[in-house]
Amino acid sequence: MYYTRNNDPTYYEHNRCSSNCGSYALRLKEWYDPEAYLEDFVGDIYDWIYELSEEGYSEYEIACMYADTLIEGILNDFDGELELCDGRPPTTSDVELVAFNTWCYTDEYDIDRDFHFKVFRDGCWMEKNGVNEVHKCEEDDWGKYNGDPYYMYHRIGDVA
Repeated sequence: MYYTRNNDPTYYEHNRCSSNCGSYALRLKEWYDPEAYLEDFVGDIYDWIYELSEEGYSEYEIACMYADTLIEGILNDFDGELELCDGRPPTTSDVELVAFNTWCYTDEYDIDRDFHFKVFRDGCWMEKNGVNEVHKCEEDDWGKYNGDPYYMYHRIGDVA
């Protein structure tokens, strides 16, 4: 898929409803949803989570499987721009550190899931929750997200 690159830091203030955490962290003008990649493999995501839950997988294990597949798609979408790393801030200004985590919830009446991106930009951790405004955050405060975080270097040198 083609994405419109963004290097205007005020874009997300004026376009809150058309951008999300992935848009902000990856410097895109479009709403970024990596779930299309997962749907290609598992079909309906809710059915897949339900089946994993019925097989005895914990919410944590499902969140990790969900993240593993989403990360494959994200790396594919941004081939040459993103690479997995150990979470240390980059040493050059043309690379940003992006963190990614997932959440899965299951009980006998409800199934839900979500993903979230954060970015270490201009010396601090930042995030955008859905259509809300961009704000500072803590690296290790994932709230409800119960998977293991992934860290990626995002090469932004060619961002227009």
